[in-house]
Formats: sequence, C-alpha cells, structure tokens
Amino acid sequence: MSPEMPKRRPGLATVFASVLSASLAGVGPLAGQAGSEAADGGPFPGAWPFAIGQEAEYAVTFGPVRFGRMHLRVEAQDTIRSTPAYRIAMEMKGSIPFYRMDDRSVSWLATEPYRTLRFEEILHQGDYRRHQRWELDHDALTATREDWDEEIQAYRPHRRQRDLPIPQGALDEISYLFLIRTLPFAVGQNYEFDRYFEEDGNPVIVEVLRRERVRVPAGTFETFVVRPIIQTDGLFGEEGQAEVFISDDDRRLIVQIKSRMRRGSVNMYLRDFEQNAADADR
Repeated sequence: MSPEMPKRRPGLATVFASVLSASLAGVGPLAGQAGSEAADGGPFPGAWPFAIGQEAEYAVTFGPVRFGRMHLRVEAQDTIRSTPAYRIAMEMKGSIPFYRMDDRSVSWLATEPYRTLRFEEILHQGDYRRHQRWELDHDALTATREDWDEEIQAYRPHRRQRDLPIPQGALDEISYLFLIRTLPFAVGQNYEFDRYFEEDGNPVIVEVLRRERVRVPAGTFETFVVRPIIQTDGLFGEEGQAEVFISDDDRRLIVQIKSRMRRGSVNMYLRDFEQNAADADR
C-alpha cells in the first residue's frame, strides 16, 4: 500500500488560499467552458500573464472585528532544480485579544506546463508553529516533506513523509490564487477539478453564481461571484457558504471573499493593488 499525503493544519492564510484554489485545481469543467485549453490539458494560458512586482493587499475581519492584513505578491523568478519558476507569496499578519498570527506561504510555479515545484509554509499562530516545505517531483509523481532544523539552519527530509503520491500536474494553494485570474467564467457554469497536490482534497467543484457590483476599500468593481466546494471540513467545506468575488475585467482581481459558518464569518476585502510599469503598459 502506498503512503498517503498527511492532513496539514491550515492557517488563515492557507484557508484563504483553499477557497480560491478550488477554482483552478484541475483539468476541465462539468459544463459550459468558453475558450480553448492549453496544451497541458488545463484551462490555462500559453504564457505567464502577470508581471513580477504585482501585489494585492486585503483587509481581513472576523465578523465585525478587524483582524489584520493579507498580501499576495509575485516576488521573483527563481530556478528550482534547473527549471525556471515564479515565486509567488502570501502573507497574513493580524491579532485579536489573546491570539496573534504571522504566516508566510510561498509557491514556486513552473509554467511550461503549469505545475508546482516547491511549496513552503512558515506559520506562527498563537502557540502553534510550523516551518516546512514540500518538494514535488513531477517525473515520479511524488512529494516529499522537509522540516526546518534550527540547529543547522537548513531543511531536513522527513523520516516518513517521503515519496507521497500526487496527481499529474499537481498544484498547491498559492499557485491557484494567480491562475484563477486566467479562467473564463460564465454565469451558471460549473467546474470539477482534481489537480490539488493533496489527493484527499480532490475533487473540488466550482459554481459560477452571478455577476455583482461590489464596493471595497480599493474601489467599486463589476465581479463574477464564484462558490467553491472542496472536500474538507471547516470554513470552506461543504457546510460552509463561501463566495469569491473576481473582477470582470482584464486584471481579474480577487476583490472580496465572504464565508459564513456556524461559529461566525470571515471576510476579506481588497484594499490596494499595485503593478509595475511594464505590466501597466499591457
């Protein structure tokens, strides 16, 4: 029997990513997709359409309580095992009485074809700490966990969580945050996907619910409203009522997220968006 990918404890930043990752976690729609598909079998563009230096900032609330800020960035282009990859990062900082969070998650995304090469998490959530990364081998279709060793200031491979199976073209949460902006939408369209790198999270279903004009700190936007349903418990599982608002323009900004649960609601609102000069000329 092959080993199974273990369940990871999600931080709020990772949970934020999970609701968005549902929109691009696989290879095709249930019905009604517009446009052509890329050569790797997914609804992705032929070239990476976002410039290094792009950054989006979000205000985060728990119900009526202000919690903190979320940032999404295209930081750089690196080389991972001789393959060029974009380094895209998500950071969450915030606090409420008796609880603080300082999370950073990073994905290295190759684009020919689209696939995650490395995924790193550095989480500080109250008394909880985690500093680890996953190395994804797409030739062997496996992933190996590595944990940070403070004594040697380097990563060490985990003793047991090695060579765990991943789907073809596996992608992590952070990669999807940018890929979602390339996906064509039409109201009433449903998608089913199975490329999330933790196989127990597949499949995910995405429903394109409606168009809606929304006002957030960054301005007023015409948006598509998308509901993801992922195979997990908690905030964005089948019992949750999460909606993601994506701008209906060439930028395809993630404008707003609303999620209602029995214990309360989590909301995220776009405050600012920056792009470098080369990107602005597109």
